[in-house]
Amino acid sequence: MKLKKILLTLGLLFFATQVFAVKAKIRFLFPVSSKSVVDGFDNSTIKTSEFVLAFMMPLSQHTQLGLGYSYFNARIKDPLTSSEGYSGSFRAHLLELGAGYSGFELTRTISLVFESAVRIPVSGEGELQGNETTQDATGISGMGYYFSSGVEYGNLEISLFYQRRDLSFDGLTVTRSGQSTDVALHITEYGIAFGYTF
Repeated sequence: MKLKKILLTLGLLFFATQVFAVKAKIRFLFPVSSKSVVDGFDNSTIKTSEFVLAFMMPLSQHTQLGLGYSYFNARIKDPLTSSEGYSGSFRAHLLELGAGYSGFELTRTISLVFESAVRIPVSGEGELQGNETTQDATGISGMGYYFSSGVEYGNLEISLFYQRRDLSFDGLTVTRSGQSTDVALHITEYGIAFGYTF
């Protein structure tokens, strides 16, 4: 996993230094509505957070390709009424490949912007506690998708976004009533994204 992180970091640095006029964008996501299903957990609460850093390479005046990094964090816990009392913490490092378009100008300084991206997990960590045992994830797999539309003013961007994540954590299983279920996260979110390009 450390090797994958190093390769991802080197790839981003190479991309940033070799391509002319590349810009970096930081994006903060604030979900307003979300729907989550975690395999192995029922009626449990999940809390998530995410941070995105992307490098944007212009293809034309209004079209950009993006290569970025997304850090995803989640925590889930059984309700107090559950006899098993499982809880888990999950982290994922994802490679983001996307594109953006900002060719619709509302004024001379404000433009509509549209973005889409696919996210591929590179590495991740997961820990599951319950029934007096602790499990650590041995790997991660899955896919994520991101779509947004909003307005761009100078270096600032405010968008409405939709995203979905399907992440499986290998080696983590929940046992209830004698049946074991592999742990996987399926999360759909709508919300507001704030971005800054520099």
